[in-house]
Amino acid sequence: MARKKASELQRLLHASRKSGTITRKVCRVQTKLPVVRSTAQEKKEQCLRRLEKKTTYNAAINDAHQQIQELAREIQSRFGYRTFERVVTDIFQSQRLKDSSKEVSRYAAFTSLQMRILNANIPEGQPRQKANQLAPVIAEKWREMTEEERVAATEDEVTAMLSRIKEELIRLHARTGDEAVLVVTRGSLTRFRAPETYCTSEKSESFLSTVLKTSNEDLAMRMDAFMILGVEGVARNGVQVLTEMKSKVAGLILQKLKQCAGKYEVKKMFYTNFDEHFTETHGIVVKNWPLKDFKNPSSITSKAEVSVLWNAWETGTAHFHMMTRTEHAAWKEEREKALAEAYGRVQEGLDSGGKDNMPPEGPPRTPDMCNSNLPPHESTPDPPQPNSAGPTFVHAVIITDVNSTAVSTKSRVRKKRSDAGQPRKKKRPNGPQTSDSTADNDGNGGSGA
Repeated sequence: MARKKASELQRLLHASRKSGTITRKVCRVQTKLPVVRSTAQEKKEQCLRRLEKKTTYNAAINDAHQQIQELAREIQSRFGYRTFERVVTDIFQSQRLKDSSKEVSRYAAFTSLQMRILNANIPEGQPRQKANQLAPVIAEKWREMTEEERVAATEDEVTAMLSRIKEELIRLHARTGDEAVLVVTRGSLTRFRAPETYCTSEKSESFLSTVLKTSNEDLAMRMDAFMILGVEGVARNGVQVLTEMKSKVAGLILQKLKQCAGKYEVKKMFYTNFDEHFTETHGIVVKNWPLKDFKNPSSITSKAEVSVLWNAWETGTAHFHMMTRTEHAAWKEEREKALAEAYGRVQEGLDSGGKDNMPPEGPPRTPDMCNSNLPPHESTPDPPQPNSAGPTFVHAVIITDVNSTAVSTKSRVRKKRSDAGQPRKKKRPNGPQTSDSTADNDGNGGSGA
């Protein structure tokens, strides 16, 4: 199909849109500064001013040097054992050497130690050897040493330095009476050094024992543990340690349960009614439980039991097992049989003992609730006998120890209703009436009218 030809008016409008009526504006406007060009005379005057400043500055420097030389001659005349050049060098270099120092290293300590050893046999009055002269010999000796030998060689330097620090603290205490507590520990596991402490007087030791409730030796040991292991290395009381162990064991058991559950989502571990939450729904059982009772680690009060539980789960001795479909079906069948037998025994007890022993209305959560009122000779022999603290009967084997013996578990008993066994009236619905009742009412009303 041929394209329709545009009219003259449309062509004019298109041309106006293409050319545009709005000019583009710059986003930043820079004003041009006026250029001031100096004349030849002005440039010459600027050059003379710069030359005058330079000459004046150099003259001031020369005056300072002359004054320093005069001061150096005065100092050299007072101290005749120093040459003039040495005094001038000390004046210029002393401040720089004071502001800058070498990094602390093991090699520097070894150099200082070797210089003291080499200069120890030089008689008094004789010039002593310098470090820069013996640097190649010391460096060669350092390269031939192993890391253990280097640590052992510089350990004496550390001991000597600590002795000097203690002497300084003693002098400070003697002059001013100030008190100090010095604690020195290693900073990493690569150092093998016992912690050291020093108190300037008995007042410092009394402060540690009275205020901080510790001794200087205990403070040094705790500081050493903190520097090596951090907060975990600081000594803690038994309650804190036991609480942390319980938390770790509970987290490990939950992790093992999630791994066993696989595709099933598990957010929490239930120790009470474990069979209802995991065995009945997912077919998961516990094998080789190391303790006598199956309970939450938070309720364990013995550190030894928590350690046994941790080792059992960490090594894989205690573990979760997911039953096959056949095993799960057999377990459910056995559970139903146990429930039926329990109901029969309860019914016999009700017929012989009256309504006082009537269980709560509705099906019991586990048969052990029903067995709680039976005589000892009628209860199941394998699990322990129920008591007033709560039922512990296991109707089907879901948790076993290392001997494949059932471990007792607890199930929460539902509270008995106050009107248990009494007939209760049905509540009338509170909602709107149905169409049938409305029609009946209308019909009754019409006939009455």
